[in-house]
Amino acid sequence: MSKWTVLFKQDLPTFFDAADKFYKQEMKPNDYKAISGGFGNYGERGAKSTMIRCRFSGGVINKNQLLAFREVIKTYHVPMVHFTTCQCLQLHHITGDIIEPLMNELYDNNILTRGAGSDNPRNITSSGLIGIEKDEYFDVTGYMNAVSEYLLGTIGTVKYPRKMKVSFSSSNDGSGHTRIRDLGYLANTDGTFDVYTAGGLGPNPKIGVKVADHIDPKDVLYYAEAMVRIFTEHSDYKTRASNRSRYLPVKLGLEEYLRIYNEYVEEAKKKDLDVINPIGNIIEKTGPVEIINNWRIKPQKQPGLYYVEYHPIGGTPTPEEFIELVDLVEPFEGVELRLAAEETAYIANLTAEEAKTVAAFVDNRSAQTTFEKSVSCVGATVCQIGVRDSHGLLEAILAAAKPHHFEEGVLPRLYISGCHNSCGTHETASIGFQGAAKLVDKKPVDAFALFVGGNEAFGSEKLGEQVAVIETRFIPEFIVELGTTVRNANTTFDDWIQENQDVFNALVKQYDEKI
Repeated sequence: MSKWTVLFKQDLPTFFDAADKFYKQEMKPNDYKAISGGFGNYGERGAKSTMIRCRFSGGVINKNQLLAFREVIKTYHVPMVHFTTCQCLQLHHITGDIIEPLMNELYDNNILTRGAGSDNPRNITSSGLIGIEKDEYFDVTGYMNAVSEYLLGTIGTVKYPRKMKVSFSSSNDGSGHTRIRDLGYLANTDGTFDVYTAGGLGPNPKIGVKVADHIDPKDVLYYAEAMVRIFTEHSDYKTRASNRSRYLPVKLGLEEYLRIYNEYVEEAKKKDLDVINPIGNIIEKTGPVEIINNWRIKPQKQPGLYYVEYHPIGGTPTPEEFIELVDLVEPFEGVELRLAAEETAYIANLTAEEAKTVAAFVDNRSAQTTFEKSVSCVGATVCQIGVRDSHGLLEAILAAAKPHHFEEGVLPRLYISGCHNSCGTHETASIGFQGAAKLVDKKPVDAFALFVGGNEAFGSEKLGEQVAVIETRFIPEFIVELGTTVRNANTTFDDWIQENQDVFNALVKQYDEKI
């Protein structure tokens, strides 16, 4: 076991006591959440089951952990598995009779949940392909793991005002959401990092503030410590809604925020926090190099190794499918499952023949187009704070669009959140939806707010803006009509919208007013 597994497992009795009371209905859901969140557990809607969130820095799940998940899912008949936008793996609908043995088994296999919820440093996100992607500037794995180790050490010892999210990017593709995190490290071609802080989604979302250019990678911990300090020392701990780091540059003033942050960096540099000889992504496996004509299969930077793209609809494979996948890859040396921020997974470190086998398995179990790779949180049928059924909306949209067989690019990837907490990262999308309500005949009806114009591409970052509120029942029709319009123009949505913003606005207005 890792030192963190040993340490955090000692805390589990506190959680088990709260869980026992929750399942016996001796503890209210909000009181349970106050304790369970710090252990990566949340009561689900109906207060009869729990979700377990398992954290993996950069979304990297090694082979031993994969095998452990398979056995846990089989042994305890886990009914739902979900890949999250924070690159965690969630187990849902966990009942009171299995919560304690299941959690113990996870920890026995070095699978952590501590700090995956509540007011803690959360799972560090990345592109999902760090250390294996051909086009990355350099392998940031060792530096990411060093920051992860540092932050894990603050759990239970530092009082955070709210959650703190950290991200690493090994290139400028933006997929790690580096500039919309509380702390983000963006790799440069010269082997340095730019550092961004105070970004985040949710109410009053913000793109992060650059606090440093081209820092030496060995200095990453100084910037992590400075972020912890400014976040914990300058939040008021009273107004919970405004206690995210993105409010600090406004509260302090940008100039003062930058002064304080960089002062903390200099004070941190008086400590011995240099990251020396970081351990990167070590892969000794090799295989014959082949040119493979399959869009799901991509070559890794390691010669003769490949990864396969796998995107179960809504990031939610069936438990049976997950078990079958692990059964399939069990014989493959060094195989990993890597979760990405858009609920896509990559099966990595495969030889060409292994990659072909995996691609054949996932092909009819995975999204085929960018549109089908649309993102959704689990939604209000599962989440106790969800407002609307985001996952149900995604399924309804895909079902409505299926008979039309829209070509690749005709419709963009959608991002759908069940509430303003933005677990579906809807503000980053060209088209996003957020659970809402709409008054019709003075009565509230199910609806989603429509956000447009978001972009997560580095250098073009923009947060989407709300332009309408559409009744849930009309949204699939709206998407199909949009797809039909774009198809008739014989183009893609991304190109079409550049010249037809007025047509798009008119279509949005039509559905905004439809009752």
